Amino acid sequence: MSSDEEQTSLLNNRAGYHGQSHWNRLKKSTMIIRAFCVFSVLIALAGGTWIIQRCLNTNKEIDFSSLKDYCKHIPSIQSDEYTGRHKRLAKTLEAENVDALIMEGGASMVYYTNIEWSLSERAFMVILRVNSSEPTGIHTTIVTPAFEATRAQESLKHANLPSTIQPDIVEWLEHKSPFESVKSLFQNDKPESVIIEQNARLFIYEGVSNALKDTRVVMAPQSIRKLRMVKSSAELDIMRCANTVTDLAIRAVRPHIQVGMTEFDIQKIMSRALEVAGLTNTWVLALVDENAALPHGSSSTKKITKESTVLIDTGGEILKYQSDVTRTFFMGERGTNQTIEDAWYLVRRAQENVLNRTGAGMSCAELDLTARHVIESGGFGRYFTHRLGHGIGLEGHEEPYLNQGNTDQFVTPGMTFSVEPGIYVTHQFGIRLEDVVVVGQDGKLELLTSGLAQNPWTL
Repeated sequence: MSSDEEQTSLLNNRAGYHGQSHWNRLKKSTMIIRAFCVFSVLIALAGGTWIIQRCLNTNKEIDFSSLKDYCKHIPSIQSDEYTGRHKRLAKTLEAENVDALIMEGGASMVYYTNIEWSLSERAFMVILRVNSSEPTGIHTTIVTPAFEATRAQESLKHANLPSTIQPDIVEWLEHKSPFESVKSLFQNDKPESVIIEQNARLFIYEGVSNALKDTRVVMAPQSIRKLRMVKSSAELDIMRCANTVTDLAIRAVRPHIQVGMTEFDIQKIMSRALEVAGLTNTWVLALVDENAALPHGSSSTKKITKESTVLIDTGGEILKYQSDVTRTFFMGERGTNQTIEDAWYLVRRAQENVLNRTGAGMSCAELDLTARHVIESGGFGRYFTHRLGHGIGLEGHEEPYLNQGNTDQFVTPGMTFSVEPGIYVTHQFGIRLEDVVVVGQDGKLELLTSGLAQNPWTL
């Protein structure tokens, strides 16, 4: 039997042994935790670095300086041009036996007054009345909520209208009707007929109709709408530059589109290029592969592969005039997918056919069919699912509209519109090429971009 001293020594030894074992396990556990933490930090740093480099590669590191200030030399619409617009309006109103044109905020208000005014539930209107005693043949009246009168005066001041146009400002109080103010303007000279601008809201039309009970109130006919469709040389200078630089921006972006990028990544790069080019209110639609089969789809996290088809539809604004250009290109080598390549060249031929075989005097329907016949002959007719194009100017989409049913609208010199045939095979691929054109004085179509896309790889 062991002594007390021996038992005590043995217990202490065992306790020391267990303590040492616990400590070793603790150290081992701590080392594992530390290693895991270090590994996690390294992964996080690597991921963060990748994200930062990706952002830099898709935005800041790309040199778009060749696009900078491209349209800086183009002047804005000068004040004297508004005189001509009012004179043409007066002549057209008289021909239509109409006394006045009434409009609210929008492109037409900008066109005639250079005043931009956002829409709200409170009526803000401009009334252009035929008046032979005025230098332009038109007297201009602004009808504004009373509390907005100061802002209306400031907007008028910044509009920089010529001395030939001196608008009146009429205020209406919120507890009264703005249409009673309209009625009061015609008390001494009761109108037989008044036109409401085509984009005015229903309550504006009804309010004017109810206030002018014995007056014929109608929406703007084609003769009035056509005044904005036909662009002046100053407007064309702006639009030519805006659409050319948009085309050049797509070409500048194309070499930087890489496998693994998402549609959102393309949007970022394209937006940056347009910004450097001086466009404002820009927009970008980037679609890859089957997503491009939706003509008005929306960009997503869809990634580019080495054989992808990429569609970029984009534009913006310069001096209030719009651009709208679409290019579709391939990431894969030639011969990767012959069906898609054939579709691309078919769309390209449809564009060329419109440029070479149409012009002034033809109906919008005929232009549409000129492109449609080419795509139908290539076996893709049922996949060309939208109209050939739309007018463009102060608005991205405006008249004239080039579709098969528009048989009564004939194109004339000065009209600007897009030519954008497309092929959209659901769940597979989409091809669209879009350029903006003007009908020249010789009756032929002239590109307002730098040229049609030549092939689906380099554009």
